[in-house]
Amino acid sequence: MSTPRPLPALHGGPEDAFRLGTIAQDGTRTTGSMPVGPWLAGRDGRTAAGALGVLVDDVLGYALIATRPDGRWSVSAEITLDVLGPLPTSGELTAVAEVDHVDALGAYATGHLVDDHDRVVARSTQRGRFVPLSGADPAPSAYERVAGSGDVVAWLDRAYADGAPFVVPDVLANPLGNVHGGISLCLSDLVARRAVAAHLTTASLHLAYTCAIPVGATLAYAAAVRHAGRGLAVVDVTGHLDGPDQRPATLARVVLHPHADR
Repeated sequence: MSTPRPLPALHGGPEDAFRLGTIAQDGTRTTGSMPVGPWLAGRDGRTAAGALGVLVDDVLGYALIATRPDGRWSVSAEITLDVLGPLPTSGELTAVAEVDHVDALGAYATGHLVDDHDRVVARSTQRGRFVPLSGADPAPSAYERVAGSGDVVAWLDRAYADGAPFVVPDVLANPLGNVHGGISLCLSDLVARRAVAAHLTTASLHLAYTCAIPVGATLAYAAAVRHAGRGLAVVDVTGHLDGPDQRPATLARVVLHPHADR
């Protein structure tokens, strides 16, 4: 078996906040991991599904980036996340991705996440779109650490998930200077969780990225509950840019089920 080699993965504010480790490639497989602890917990004290967003977006995203044509980069067009059981509250999560399709427009990858006991706890897909680069490949982005962001999920929930408009800080950005796709996934999950009963937790999330959200833009999230029952809730979450037309930048459908303990 070949030795996994590090990819030219760029570490920025989102990776720092979620404590991501090295992303590597071994043949057709791309892998990455992050530790799990109380900094990933939602309001119920359990690891939030949205806390997987940055890890998923980086591992699947860099799998797609490895297939890009010269002079192009891959950006997230769609991400899906299916949670298969209770997420661990300690230890480490490892994401594994493989590319299933590549064409001139973009590529598609599937992945799964395993815990310390090699149990698959979630599955994910990402559809990427190739975009031209104006110059060289992106470089690591500069960002300013934010007080409280060490407890990252609680900080995001408190600072950005209450529906109030906010100016996007650089700590949420990817190397292209736009909101990291995994941050958008996490915020969409947190906004949906605020809109339903506490005994429900995210089982699946499908997020479409309709336009880039640059640092310095004003962004807000809004939840629309399509169904709320004791055994199932469906919530649509829109991240929209401030302006007269409230242009949507992300569109998510979140399905929630009751908690189930192993």
